This record gives sequence, C-alpha cells and structure tokens, in this order.
Amino acid sequence: MNDLSFRVIPNENDSWEFISKSGSNAEDIKINYKELTTGRSLNLYYELANESEWTFSENGSYFSDAKDNFSYQLNSLVANEGKSLIITISSILPHQALSQELNKLLAENPKKVVSGQLDQRTNYEINFRLITKKSTDVNSLMRYFSQDPRVIIEDMEPD
Repeated sequence: MNDLSFRVIPNENDSWEFISKSGSNAEDIKINYKELTTGRSLNLYYELANESEWTFSENGSYFSDAKDNFSYQLNSLVANEGKSLIITISSILPHQALSQELNKLLAENPKKVVSGQLDQRTNYEINFRLITKKSTDVNSLMRYFSQDPRVIIEDMEPD
C-alpha cells in the first residue's frame, strides 16, 4: 500500500480542507486491512498549506475514538518545523474488535474490571482530529482542532 499524502488548510471557525494529491476531498479514508496485516504500516502525511500561518501543535493529533486500538498501533509525529504531521497505523490484528455491548460496558464502568468476547469483524474506524496553533501566537495556549478526518480500515472485496 502506498502512503497517503494530504494538504491541510486549517480554518479558525469553519471546516478544514483535506485535499489529496489527486485534488479530491479526503475526509474519509478507506484502507483495505489485508494490505496492513503482513507487518506493513501506513503513513498518512499531512502538510499545511505553504502560505499558512498555522503549525501543528503538541503531537499534532488527538485520537478521539480509537476504540479498537489494542488491535493496531497509532503514532503521530510533528516534523518540518510544525508544517508536517505523520500519522502511522501499524500492527493490524484482524478479527479482534470490541462489540458494541462490550464498548458500552467499558465506557459505563471505568472503575470496574470487565471481561467480554471480541467480535470477529475486520472493520475498524479511527476517529481523530488534527491540532494546530497560529505560528504568530508564540506563547498562546489557544489550539484549533479540525473536524474528524476518519480513517476506516476494512475488508474490501475485490471489484
């Protein structure tokens, strides 16, 4: 699988633009899990627009819902003086997803020990937001969080 690259145009009060190399909108990225299970990883490269007054902040991402993240690994790295973000998805283990019931039980009982059986499905949805700050606000604690550019890892049947 090829790594995927996107240009990001942040916006202070409205939806951000995520544009793929081909020029298409890239808010929902679908990946065939079979291409990631043999020790491969996928890198998502996010570059801020050249004329941008923004930089990626902290580790550049906030993983808001990676509920099956024991079945894959997520890493993010800010590079290029804050103008680039690399998100790596690796170590995919198919057929080890949380059921809706088990996910609900875990969320509702954070102080209890919980056991449950995993689902045999292969679809994982990774929800995250990109984090930026304005490069002109050097000492500011103001951060801007994108809408969710979802990554969906699924078993894609051949066309």
